[in-house]
Amino acid sequence: MTLTQDAASGVLRLNGEKYYSTGTLYADWISVAAHDDDTDINVVIPATAPGVTRIDDWDGFGQRLTASGTTRFESVAVAEEWVVSRYKASEPRRNSLLTAYFQAVHLATLAGIVEAIIRDSVAFTQSRTRTFGVAGQSSPRDNPLVQRVVGRLASLGYSTRSMVESLAHALEAVHQKREQGTATTDDYIAVDLEAYQAQQIVIEQTLEAATLLFEVGGASATSETRRFDRHWRNARTIASRNPAAQREASIGRYYLNGTPPDERFSLPHAVQGAATAKSPQRAGATSGQPALAEVVR
Repeated sequence: MTLTQDAASGVLRLNGEKYYSTGTLYADWISVAAHDDDTDINVVIPATAPGVTRIDDWDGFGQRLTASGTTRFESVAVAEEWVVSRYKASEPRRNSLLTAYFQAVHLATLAGIVEAIIRDSVAFTQSRTRTFGVAGQSSPRDNPLVQRVVGRLASLGYSTRSMVESLAHALEAVHQKREQGTATTDDYIAVDLEAYQAQQIVIEQTLEAATLLFEVGGASATSETRRFDRHWRNARTIASRNPAAQREASIGRYYLNGTPPDERFSLPHAVQGAATAKSPQRAGATSGQPALAEVVR
């Protein structure tokens, strides 16, 4: 997204297009991250403002009710009071809870998926009267191998839930410090790192649980009427929404070099080449390590 100022009228104009605009079809206001050559700008735009087009074209195999279609902004006039924040692109660190908060919401959703998987696995198993390899009626709920799978699922539920709760408490602690005026940059860095670390584990464990679910019932669990595949599809889609690989690299970079996490993994395409020529560090590169490309938002 780009934000420019009309030379004649002085009005700010927003232009751009974004696919996967989560929840925009349901929204009254749209939160937009834009750029104006050297400044990152967060603005909120009325969903019905002239020049705003919302398209219901989300065709992902999961998270189908998130209304994550394309949003297009064509010369949308932006009032000054709609500008929430501005940051210089060269600023090394922004003390904000938004990234960790958004991750906490996504991770809580994943932990909820695990809880649904546990619920479905127990209900499915308890209703079954046949066990693989046993003639006649039998009770899968008494099969030690099935019990082990459900035990693993319950353990994954405990793990994902605990990490989300830990992150929520960390967020609340920094929020309280912020309210008191005592929050430091180190506090913000610590909560970002906790969110990134939780992300790596919660994603993996949720996907593991979504696969293990099918071990409690064999082929019968794959019935379209049960729709058990929705858990994996939803988990995989929401996990793909987050740059987990980039954040894992951020964790390692912090532990190895003391470099704090930064959501700005690279510069917009329009200025990336020039910025790289002037300063490799500003483009997000280190010696011998190229900067990652990023689609302009």
